Amino acid sequence: MQNKEHSCSVNTIGKIYSQKFDLKMKSFNRLSLAIILFITVSVFSKGAESSVNVKRAARTNYVSLDGQSLPKGNAIGKDGEIHKVDVPLLHLVRTKSGLHKGTVLLIPGGDYETLKLKSECESTTRFLNAQNFDVAVLEYRVGSDIQTRNMALTDALKAFRLLKGNKNLQGLNTDHLLAMGFASGGHLAAKAVQRMNKKEQPDELILISPSYMNETLAGTVYAAVLPPLEPVGRLLTIVPDNGDKAWVKSCEEYTKTWIGYDGKASCYSQKDNVYVCGKDTIALDGNFKLSGILKKFLEAKPETEKTAQNPATVPVEGYNHKRHADKLALVAKDKYDLIMIGNSITNNFEKPQYQSVWNQFFAPRKALNLGFSGYRTENLIWNIQNGELEGQSPKVVVLEIGTNNIDEVHYPTRHTAGQLAGGIEAVVKLLREKLPDSKIIMMRCFPGCYGGPNPTSHRMILERASDLVSRIADGKHVFYCDVNHVFLNMNGSINHDMMSDWLHPSPAGAKAWAQAMEPLLSELMGDKSLDTEISSNTAIVPASKLENDSYDWWARHADVLAIKDSINPEVVLIGNSITHFWGGLPQLKYADGRLRTPNGAETWNALFKDYRVLNLGFGWDRTQNVLWRLDHGEIDRLHPRTIILHIGTNNTSETKNARMNTAPEIVEGIRAICMRLRSKVPGAKIVLMSVFPREHEPTHPRRILINEINRNLETFAKENNITLLNIGPKMLEADGTLPKEIAPDFCHPTEKGYQIWADVIRPLISKP
Repeated sequence: MQNKEHSCSVNTIGKIYSQKFDLKMKSFNRLSLAIILFITVSVFSKGAESSVNVKRAARTNYVSLDGQSLPKGNAIGKDGEIHKVDVPLLHLVRTKSGLHKGTVLLIPGGDYETLKLKSECESTTRFLNAQNFDVAVLEYRVGSDIQTRNMALTDALKAFRLLKGNKNLQGLNTDHLLAMGFASGGHLAAKAVQRMNKKEQPDELILISPSYMNETLAGTVYAAVLPPLEPVGRLLTIVPDNGDKAWVKSCEEYTKTWIGYDGKASCYSQKDNVYVCGKDTIALDGNFKLSGILKKFLEAKPETEKTAQNPATVPVEGYNHKRHADKLALVAKDKYDLIMIGNSITNNFEKPQYQSVWNQFFAPRKALNLGFSGYRTENLIWNIQNGELEGQSPKVVVLEIGTNNIDEVHYPTRHTAGQLAGGIEAVVKLLREKLPDSKIIMMRCFPGCYGGPNPTSHRMILERASDLVSRIADGKHVFYCDVNHVFLNMNGSINHDMMSDWLHPSPAGAKAWAQAMEPLLSELMGDKSLDTEISSNTAIVPASKLENDSYDWWARHADVLAIKDSINPEVVLIGNSITHFWGGLPQLKYADGRLRTPNGAETWNALFKDYRVLNLGFGWDRTQNVLWRLDHGEIDRLHPRTIILHIGTNNTSETKNARMNTAPEIVEGIRAICMRLRSKVPGAKIVLMSVFPREHEPTHPRRILINEINRNLETFAKENNITLLNIGPKMLEADGTLPKEIAPDFCHPTEKGYQIWADVIRPLISKP
């Protein structure tokens, strides 16, 4: 792997002192200036082991990440770098100014193998002290171990929380907290902030040449590091020209996403002989090339909150006057039972190559196409306010809109996720006013973007906006419909056959959309499904409750919808009764509402006590039931770190309500679940469990079928880089029999059986 350290020339920052004195102290003779500079440099060249502030000299210069005073820091080599961190700590360097503006958590780089203190921290600390900031240099764990980054992340999070939670730690002013990282230190800072809630985040985040920002999550094309969903502070990213376009692009996209998540940010990148941020430039005039940018950023006054109207909600007449007039004529002439409203994605149904889809799914329902190519929410609002729904009362309205609001290629302004969500909500509100008896299907913004199949800030902002606006779906008048999985590959990239230009569904993509929406549409229209190609594989056809059990299936589904957002889970378990009976929330209940004691409460509490966990296990569920539940909101808006999926055993049963599936069919059902999870929660690590052994004897037909399922799952997981865990051998005796002490009914685990499961997944859910 090539070295990802792309450090800016930070030593030049320290020379600001000579520049500053030259500009403002010309009456001083050179000897006086030399003495002042000598004293300044001498103090810091000794590592600032004695305080520069006499009044604060009694305070320690080193603290552990638990807040305990330490006599010294970690050993620094002759090269000015730390090669081994014995104790993660903060090295405190206080400003001598009486005006303490705040504290900067300074995170050096070093490729996670060393800490570059001399080259990246000494002069930077002098500069920050000169700007009236205290500095806390983080000495985090480094090394070649595969877990080094996780240990470093643990250290960074502890450092952030220590400073944020102690307003006067060792006399530091932490009321205003900044984080600043170089190269891999910038990557570490960004990764830590991603894990923080709003109260924990720093007031400013400064990333100088952050490395590794183009890395993706294992098995996916999604960025491994993204901004927090609700960024609080300002972001400054400085990216020098290093010739690595992908690396620079990733930093720019990170900044754009930060802004798109309704945060404040700027990104300076080096082009020609200037640093450029939009129309703002700073020339590379000697020593001020970085210090000038930093000084400007640090001195900027926080913007006051603006209460201006959301531009995505302000009606704007679109360009296609003729189409608007034609549609007015149609609504004046006839009544429609189904109205499709949107942009070019909907408009395309009028093209010849899409007519077969329209004629199959929509025309028989007396449908009207009100899609307008290039339109945004504000244009739809204008159209609706200017007669396009006059006199209409359709059974259903399908609303598809949003991608043009985020388009930075063809429009002068790009709306944020919050603005777009507000615009969609305004459209829905207007539809409810104009069409009070109609049902509204609000589509999740489609995953297209410009420039290729992989996610960019465009797609990330659309997904965030969809998350936000999905909350207005009430299941009575407004229904949220997510079909995005039909457009994607398992790794999260756009399927070229479904979106040939990476933005608009192809005819095949449009048909897949219609088929995925059809169960909901036919239900709301009150007619039968028009899909003539429903798969014969029942394992992939979403279905609600199939079997009667000791609990109320529908009540549990309602409980999940009621509590999932407040839990905001870090870990989600999905499965059948084996998962259901383990424990957690929602609580286990009998059909009459009485609470039931979990089978594995002791193990559950020991494993998950430090985590926010949601249990989506439902007794008797098959793969098709899980698909239905995912299609009906159980994981929408959630952002877990880990999803543990164990499903399939009930597909091996034959009942009057559902047939037994073959091993390939069951694996196809599991694949469909994983596809939805990848689309809905792209940042989550999917941990797939092999189907647990059932029946006492290894020769039982069901056990033989389960073994075949698991062999197929191995191939599927390997091909798609999904973590697969098989604990079956740990549950069985040497002769292959399943003992009662593990599963007394030869299916559901005891505490001992759950302990086997817990021991295997513990390392995969451990923080950070």
